[in-house]
Order: sequence, then structure tokens, then C-alpha cells
Amino acid sequence: MPKINRAIDNAFVQDPLQIEVAQNNPASGGKKTLPVGPRLLPIPTSSTSWTTTPTARTALPALGLNIAVYNNAGAVGSIVIGGSTITTLAPGVLDASGNVGIPCPANSWTYLSMSYNQYVITSASTLLVFIMEDPTRLVQETGPYAQQNVQTQPIS
Repeated sequence: MPKINRAIDNAFVQDPLQIEVAQNNPASGGKKTLPVGPRLLPIPTSSTSWTTTPTARTALPALGLNIAVYNNAGAVGSIVIGGSTITTLAPGVLDASGNVGIPCPANSWTYLSMSYNQYVITSASTLLVFIMEDPTRLVQETGPYAQQNVQTQPIS
């Protein structure tokens, strides 16, 4: 298996001193604080359409994404993340491939990391799925030493 690293584009790197200046409030002599959550994006289904209710198997645009799921129903729902053959499953139920219906409590948020999985499907249209904006991405390491840190045999 190739070694995968998380990379970030330099355009998203911020100078800590500029951030410090923006936080300073000379009138009060204190630091400004502003609670900010993640930017939530709909799932693109084509170049001109998006969805937040993937009740059919839906591919995410990249590997390694994080998703936020809001269940706006009064009952528990489930989401399944996995490969291109996933189907909807009840909360806690496993299929033959090892996929599981991840429970999403009623009227609350659930946050998931997709890792190497690219597909999602929900048990009901009351589960709203958003991609959490992240400037980093997964990249495969290349070069002559790419495999040196990959475990190929169990450590005994």
C-alpha cells in the first residue's frame, strides 16, 4: 500500500503575527474572540448541481474529507460511508463487506472522517450531509524512499 500524506497549499497558510494584530483590540486592551465553526459545503453531484441529502449512493469529490451530518428528525437515522458498493443500513447493522450503519442521534450533529472512503448514503432525507471545508488534501508520497515507512509485515 502506498504511503499517503496530508498536504496543504501555501495560499492557505497565515502569518501568526498578522493574526495577532487582527485579534488585538486597542480600545479595550484585550483580544477579540470570535467563535467560528467549519464552513459547510454541499456535495457536488455534477458541475452545476449539489445535494445535502444523499439517500442514494453518492461520491464525494476527494479522499480524506471530513463531513458533518445533521439529523433534523426526532428519531435516530444512519449514514454509511465506504466504497462504490455500499447500501443503506440501519444503525449498528453490519454488511458482508464490514460496512456499518453509523447512528446519527435525533436533532444533533455527527462529525465523520472519510479517510480512504469516497461514497456516502443515508437512511433518510432528514439526514443532511455537508463537506467540511479543508484546505489540505491527501497525496501519495513518491520518490525512492516512499515505501520505507510503510509496514508490510506484522511487528513480532
